[in-house]
Amino acid sequence: MKTFFADGKGKGHFENLPEPALKENEILVKICYCGVCGTDQDLFSGSCSFAENGQVTYPVRLGHEWSGIVEKVGSSVTKFKLGDRIVGDNAVACGECEDCTNGDFDKCPNTRYVGTIDPVYDGAFSEYFVIPEHHVYKIPDGISLKEAALCEPFSVAYGATKRMNINSESTVAVIGTGCIGMAAAVLSICAGAGKTVVIGRNPEKLKAAKALGAEIINIRNQDRFEEIDRMTGGKGADFVIECSGAQGTFTDSINLARGGGIIGLIGFYEKSETDVNVDTIVSKSLNIFGVMGEYGNMSGVLKILEQKKPNMLPIITDELNFEDCMKGFVRSNYPNSIKTMIKICEE
Repeated sequence: MKTFFADGKGKGHFENLPEPALKENEILVKICYCGVCGTDQDLFSGSCSFAENGQVTYPVRLGHEWSGIVEKVGSSVTKFKLGDRIVGDNAVACGECEDCTNGDFDKCPNTRYVGTIDPVYDGAFSEYFVIPEHHVYKIPDGISLKEAALCEPFSVAYGATKRMNINSESTVAVIGTGCIGMAAAVLSICAGAGKTVVIGRNPEKLKAAKALGAEIINIRNQDRFEEIDRMTGGKGADFVIECSGAQGTFTDSINLARGGGIIGLIGFYEKSETDVNVDTIVSKSLNIFGVMGEYGNMSGVLKILEQKKPNMLPIITDELNFEDCMKGFVRSNYPNSIKTMIKICEE
């Protein structure tokens, strides 16, 4: 099976590997699509804290945003069969410890991370991929395999929206125009928000946000605080979802939120935020929480996508065949890309 490995320092290579053997609880997946994540790009370049801190062992088999078709199942697999269309979690629990035995896979002390940092679980940039049954989910009818490969970033964004009581009276401000920001906007719209506003600086990406149904603020020529005040009658946003990790956006979140507002932080920050007015957080009685991927989020996302059937395709701005995937790991090749999708097999 054709498999891609990142070597770091902007290099990578393909290998032809034998088809893996299955354990009794595992599923062999024929991978159809795999999205290129910013983490994949960082690991490919080697210019990231994970590589610099020795948290990555090269060569690393990348890929954690995948969709595919069941090719084989182990002897104890009961929920899936040949031909099922599936997606899976971005971390793999051991399935054998006390927590796993109790079904608390998110507490597993032996968790491995799919296609990223150590302890690593081999990623999905391959023609075939193996994953335990307890990390697999069926794709509902009406969702294409290409769209389904967005479920992993959607599951991260869902970690914010599921903790927000979004309704028709809500204004949700999303900072950042990457894939997770777009996913947060779609989930906000699906939750029935009165206003969903995406804030960014790239006009092409903001155009995609508008195509998804969001209102937009381009900070290159608009004052984000004045615009949110105008949209909300001076109250501020009920919910802010910060997805960019850019310098200053944490402070922006605080200033955009209304009194008693809720802020979800998804973006990782390259530099420490040192100029934060904590008194504003206190005086506005803000509720701030961080967001990471969580076991079970994928189920929630798939249920929403099945019920609401949102248009997700504007998020996929670029598509490459598997043999050309290295182009997608270099940010400068696709400066306006929201999500580059790698096509590995035909649907």
